[in-house]
Amino acid sequence: MEIVAVVVVAVLAIGLTVLLRGGAEAAGIAAPRLSPDFAATLLGRAGFPVDAHNVAALSDRLGVAFLAAVRDPAGDSWAALAARCEATRHDAVRWPQRVLEEIAAAGHQAVSSLPQRCPDALLATVGTGHGFFGGSLFAPLPLPGAARPAQLAAVPAPRVAAAAGDLRAAV
Repeated sequence: MEIVAVVVVAVLAIGLTVLLRGGAEAAGIAAPRLSPDFAATLLGRAGFPVDAHNVAALSDRLGVAFLAAVRDPAGDSWAALAARCEATRHDAVRWPQRVLEEIAAAGHQAVSSLPQRCPDALLATVGTGHGFFGGSLFAPLPLPGAARPAQLAAVPAPRVAAAAGDLRAAV
């Protein structure tokens, strides 16, 4: 009888340990690592010039896309996640990796697929006239006004069309 009780207690202890480890691993999701030339490669695949301005513009857009992909309009935790990510947005080139790390730290399971899903969605807009890659292949990609990194001070700002929506005037 004592042996059965010891075995039952041992099985319960092992089961509880496995459950606790599983929960700890789920909370410690690892962020996927982006290669240093992730944005440059994506620009090349889209047919855009690979220059410092376009790399910074695309990196900024990738960070935004990663955040948008895990947005939960009903949850308050997304606002806190977005605020933590915005605090590191000053370095546009490294920002997408920091966003992935924050998403992983918040425990979002979808983080592992974001480096593939978001670029695929952006590439689907090439040449459509809509979306991030929808415009001219020769015009610089748009950078948000407030997010222009200091290392791009020598890079000219994107040209602005004379009339709203007239992309031909910007070329």
